[in-house]
Amino acid sequence: MFNEDKTIAAAQKVMLEILQEIHKICVENNLTYWCGAGTLLGAVRHKGFIPWDDDLDVCMPVPDYLVFKDLFPRDGDFFL
Repeated sequence: MFNEDKTIAAAQKVMLEILQEIHKICVENNLTYWCGAGTLLGAVRHKGFIPWDDDLDVCMPVPDYLVFKDLFPRDGDFFL
């Protein structure tokens, strides 16, 4: 998945894949999460990412996070 293209657009593409994986795990396991801060602002104001944003802001209640961290795959393309 990682390549030498170090543009913000490339980083945002990977962040979208990460967010899709988070969403999948949360939906399958009935866990609550939401986007916050710049990720939420970008979704509303830019219908995607803020053009210069290079991180994800994902929020979750602690009890759901404790379940999520145990469910997150340890052998995939991402790590937690």
